[in-house]
Amino acid sequence: MDDGQLFVHTLRDLDRRTALSDEYEVLMGAALLRKLLLDQTRVMDRVNRQFKLKLRFRYVGSGPMEELILSRKPVFWAIDDALDPEQGAPFGPVVDATLDQFLARPLMLFQNEMITVRDVIDQLANVEGAVHRSTAREGREKMLQAAGQFYSRNGLSGVVSQVRLIGRITVRGLKPLHDAVIAAGS
Repeated sequence: MDDGQLFVHTLRDLDRRTALSDEYEVLMGAALLRKLLLDQTRVMDRVNRQFKLKLRFRYVGSGPMEELILSRKPVFWAIDDALDPEQGAPFGPVVDATLDQFLARPLMLFQNEMITVRDVIDQLANVEGAVHRSTAREGREKMLQAAGQFYSRNGLSGVVSQVRLIGRITVRGLKPLHDAVIAAGS
């Protein structure tokens, strides 16, 4: 299987997992996200060397409503589906961001710590078992684990449920590359 085929199959699998409610199936989406977006030799980069597309990830940026909520220093906050501009009327500006901007986007606040897209993928992939299962060692890993246990959404732990949201945005952001690979015959 070449990089193009691996990319297409990975994206297809991620897209499938964004609609599931089985915790294991959704958790494994974090491994796919890591492979696509975080690994040192990301699949998306290897494939995009040929096409040189400027990939963008569309999400709802921080707006007045979010800023008001966060200014009140809540014990806990999660943006959940409000991050996805296709889930209803956006509470903030719709942003077409680079991968680095998307990975830095806060998703939750817990114990006065912001939890970003990157944090969620990394925690689920490397601590919670999507790729590696280990004991949370440092303060940040323990905090992320506690955040995942603090609330649940649609029958999933709060952090795992974020994988579906991150996955939907990722699939749409990588669709131009997917289409280019398919058109090229990989």
